[in-house]
Amino acid sequence: MDKRETGRHRAAAVLVTALLLGVAGVVPGAQGAEAAAKSLILLIGDGMGPQILSIGKIYSEMELNSVLNIERLADKGRTCYASTSSADKLVTDSAASGTAIACGKKTQNGMIGMLPDTTKVDNIFELAVRAGKSVGAVTTTSISHATPACFLAHHPNRSHEWDIAAQVAECDAAVAMGGGSKYFLPPERGGGRRGGDLTETAARAGFEVVYDREAMLASEADRIMGLFAPAHLPYELDRDVETVPSLAEMTAKAVEVLSRNERGFVLMVEGGRIDHAEHENDIVDALGEFMAFDAAVGYALDYQERNSDVTVIVTADHDCGGPAITALKGEYAGYPDIDQYHTLEEETCPVVGWVSGDHTATLVPVFTIGPGEDGFAGIIDNTDIFIHMVEILGLEE
Repeated sequence: MDKRETGRHRAAAVLVTALLLGVAGVVPGAQGAEAAAKSLILLIGDGMGPQILSIGKIYSEMELNSVLNIERLADKGRTCYASTSSADKLVTDSAASGTAIACGKKTQNGMIGMLPDTTKVDNIFELAVRAGKSVGAVTTTSISHATPACFLAHHPNRSHEWDIAAQVAECDAAVAMGGGSKYFLPPERGGGRRGGDLTETAARAGFEVVYDREAMLASEADRIMGLFAPAHLPYELDRDVETVPSLAEMTAKAVEVLSRNERGFVLMVEGGRIDHAEHENDIVDALGEFMAFDAAVGYALDYQERNSDVTVIVTADHDCGGPAITALKGEYAGYPDIDQYHTLEEETCPVVGWVSGDHTATLVPVFTIGPGEDGFAGIIDNTDIFIHMVEILGLEE
């Protein structure tokens, strides 16, 4: 075990003892341990570091007079923090961090479901399918984008979404919903794909392909692919609520489909555009995306409260931008009073400062409730999330 691994496990000493990892590095669940949970819902807020969470909490309390669903989960479950570095960089991208969470392995930035030498590694979906469970992914990005791709495909370059889409069309998932229709449809159907129609491939694989909210809600299929925008879904504040489903609505539909399997399911839900707004240092859209993600967390939490054999994990792949409400330099006394905070309009919004327009190496929160929640303690690595999911579900690596 190298120095980084040793340090990481020291930082989570209670966790190490509880799960008997030991210096041998035995992966919990690798031998198909007895399952603690039948199903698992993993929600990933892309770019959701502790800073946007803080701003969201303030906004929810002061503007909406409500409590975040993430806060409800934290109050009832367990909270820890995760480091996010990739195999080659201190600051990860979504492909490497998504691979760490989905596959439990470090890889280089830009790689999907592969080690740095391009060896393919199994992801949590593939392990779950072998165990007879159903799996699904929903996202506000294109379904072939970095984070969902880590659960649905393997590729050395995240930018090759045309190739990744071809894998998604033939994947074993029961649910795949988000944007990205241009990667699936030919030009004559409004897409950009040359040499075939991947929605026909998906249909032959058993998917019902839908393109709007109404068709999604009406679907009774056991396998559903939703392509609700040519690329990414619109920002939440720009979304046509009649035609484009919300992340919470996609989550509910996914659970409806996946829960038909008596052996259980694994669902990955991504609030993918928190990160996009943060790259633009756009606090209004970042907060809109965060609140939409929190609504999906609320659905998952309510479902878990009715189904005690389900574990819910909420985390982020990395932080982005490092936004913070900050006082003007040296002007604490003249700073607006707390009761002046009402909206994010420029005239009344407190000053939001940004570290950058890029990802950061900041630790990200991990909130867990349900069977196996006690395994999430201290400061862990993002690869540990995969390890614990394998153990919780009793999967065989």
